[in-house]
Amino acid sequence: MAEAARTRGAGFFGLEAGMLAGSLITLLGYLTPWFRKQDGYSWSYSGWAYASLSDGGGWTLLTFGWLLLALGAALFARHSVTAAMTGVVAAVGTLVTSLAVVAASFSTMGEQTALNPVAQLPFGIGLPILAAGLGLLLATSVRAIVRGETG
Repeated sequence: MAEAARTRGAGFFGLEAGMLAGSLITLLGYLTPWFRKQDGYSWSYSGWAYASLSDGGGWTLLTFGWLLLALGAALFARHSVTAAMTGVVAAVGTLVTSLAVVAASFSTMGEQTALNPVAQLPFGIGLPILAAGLGLLLATSVRAIVRGETG
C-alpha cells in the first residue's frame, strides 16, 4: 500500500536511472574512437568523426535520434510501460544503426594482405563502451517493463 502511494505521489516524471545511464554510456561509446586504419593515421573512426564531417553525417545521424528517443523514454519509464517499451525500441534502433555505421567503417579498409587485418587495427575504447551502454540500456528497459507489468 505504501508503495502505491509513493508511486502516485512521485509526480509526472518517472526517471529510470539505469536507462539514462545506459543511454549516456552508449553515446559516449559512439562518440569515442573505435579504431584507426593504422598507427600513424590521424583520423579515427567514430560517431563523432562522421557527425563532424564538413558535409554532415547523413544517415549516420540516425543513431543520435535513437539515443535521444531513449533519453526521453528514460524520463518516464518508471511510471509508464509504454515509455519502457519505447526504450527497448530505441535500444534496438541504436544497436542496428550503430552496427551499420561500424560495419560501413570496416568496409572502407580495403583489401588487406594480412590473414586477419582486423586484429592488426589500432583500436580505441569506443566499441567496448558502446556495447556496455547498449547492454545496460536494453536490460534496464526490459526491467522497467517487468516492473510496470507486475507493479
